[in-house]
Amino acid sequence: MRIGIVVDSACDLPRAFLDENDVHVLPITLRIGDLLIEDRRYPAETQAFYAQHLDRKDDNFAESIPYTAEQIEALFLENLVLDYDYVFCLTITAARSPIYENAQFAARSILSKYRAIRREAGLSGSFGMTVLSTRSLFTGQAVPVAEAVRLIRMGGLPSEIGERLLALIDHTHTYLVPADLYHIYKRASRKGDTSLRWSTYTVGNWLDIKPLLHLNRDVTTTVAKVRGFEAGVSALFARAEAQIVAGLDAPNICISYGGLPRDVEGLPGYARLADVAEDHAVQILISPMSKTAAVNVGPGALSLAFAARSHRSHEGSTQ
Repeated sequence: MRIGIVVDSACDLPRAFLDENDVHVLPITLRIGDLLIEDRRYPAETQAFYAQHLDRKDDNFAESIPYTAEQIEALFLENLVLDYDYVFCLTITAARSPIYENAQFAARSILSKYRAIRREAGLSGSFGMTVLSTRSLFTGQAVPVAEAVRLIRMGGLPSEIGERLLALIDHTHTYLVPADLYHIYKRASRKGDTSLRWSTYTVGNWLDIKPLLHLNRDVTTTVAKVRGFEAGVSALFARAEAQIVAGLDAPNICISYGGLPRDVEGLPGYARLADVAEDHAVQILISPMSKTAAVNVGPGALSLAFAARSHRSHEGSTQ
């Protein structure tokens, strides 16, 4: 059985990983003033975007325009229903974006129209698809996608893969430390997210205090505050290292950075994390943070995610 995967461009996985595993990307269009820019997860485009656009601090700086149900339907009916027998579409959390709802709506139409298209192409057999909200953002979306790739390689059936992904999504933990609080405060407040309040933003700027944000099952909380970006990154790496030793539910750590991915290896604590991951046969996947993520959390931010049923986040104090 030919099983495919579709994600949106907010999914923080390396472009090489997506290409090698035939993971299809739904672009997200960003409106910046009068300019429309597509987020397609091409590294060179992403780095140019960081350099040209992320120094702007404007309440109307950007908005994201996801694929419509009609665009998703066209992608499937023109290509995917012919290339695959079953497709998993894993989207950014439905709590933050209409992509999941659009894909669900499109799926009903796709499943009512595909038979004639496959018949005309000489293909027998049915086509099926599952649309899942990953209930997370950025690297948190990447973790179940990487696991889906692994399960497909192992020859898993759609029913087995779907059941596994549902369980994994509930136990995926996403962490983020911002370098610049402006974008994350303004975008979060516009969307009703109170995980970063005005007082935190102003005091954080004065004292260089960074919140460590944690997302699980659509809920974002501040679990600690540290002085300085590098201290925050080191704290995230230490959490990931400890969880690798305690046990993961999927053998991947996903990291994204709002800068050059190669610079991640020079950040404090990464070398030790990499050694522990290698000792436990855990793959670290490092990617540029998507343009879509960057307009929400600002340049230079770092996100890290893993899946672990045993993991517990805890409130922390300023260090």
